[in-house]
Amino acid sequence: MKNLPPLSQFQAFEAAARHLSFSRSAQELNVQQPAVSRQVAALEEALGAKLFLRSKPRLTLTAEGETLFSAVSAGLAAIRSGAESVVSSSREDVLVVNAAIGFTSLFLLPQLAEFQDRHPDLRLEVVTRDQNKDYDPGQCDIAVVFGEAGAPGMRSARIFCEELIPVCAPGYLPGDTPLPLEALPDHRLLHMSNPHHSGDWARYLKGTGLTAGPPQALDRIHSYMVYLRAIQNGNGIGLGWGRLIEDLVQSGALAVACERSVSTARGYFACITPRAEGRAGTEEFLNWISGLIPGD
Repeated sequence: MKNLPPLSQFQAFEAAARHLSFSRSAQELNVQQPAVSRQVAALEEALGAKLFLRSKPRLTLTAEGETLFSAVSAGLAAIRSGAESVVSSSREDVLVVNAAIGFTSLFLLPQLAEFQDRHPDLRLEVVTRDQNKDYDPGQCDIAVVFGEAGAPGMRSARIFCEELIPVCAPGYLPGDTPLPLEALPDHRLLHMSNPHHSGDWARYLKGTGLTAGPPQALDRIHSYMVYLRAIQNGNGIGLGWGRLIEDLVQSGALAVACERSVSTARGYFACITPRAEGRAGTEEFLNWISGLIPGD
């Protein structure tokens, strides 16, 4: 093919193929739905192939559409990666820290003023990655990860260990009195559904002879920030992570539902990515964040 159709037509096609909807792709591209339909129709005419079956309620890719979608997705990803590399190289004085939104909101941000006071010449950018399918750890300098160790192949330091503490809304329990351990399973227990934390209640109750019953659908929540909001709203008792919720407990936004706490071998780790090795500021940040909680 001598001349390729305009890039805008491929962008419209890629969005429509990803959403299998002209309407949703139009919302993403901030244009009207007919504009996406016209771009895709023009691309089909230029290629001489039908890319979609206009079925309801969702579009269906043809075999030709599947082939093109795979190629266009890879091409646009390469363009984005190249653009991000150019931006990164033009901002070498910025240290990019990537972490989950719960860790960032509840632990990191309240501490950052201290780091900036110590290192006023170092510029920080904090990026959260939750539910970002395009997240590339290679595009940051420090990646904060959760698990039993840091990210494979990266130099890491532990920030703090996981500590599981049952919490509820103030006033949720009669007399605001923490429950005895054996009474916990009789109450409505909220569960995290993401893979890292779906077994948290089993970890907390391990060795006690107690079990948490299977949760109702509405009691399974993926996002930790939404999970905390559900606890604060009085939906039930959930598990907080000690270092993340201590300010909420001290301020009265959350109440301890049972005084038993359980520490695990898991925790948060700060990792220096390969692109940041030797960069100014990385060692200072790693040493600072891993020393915030003495003894962890």
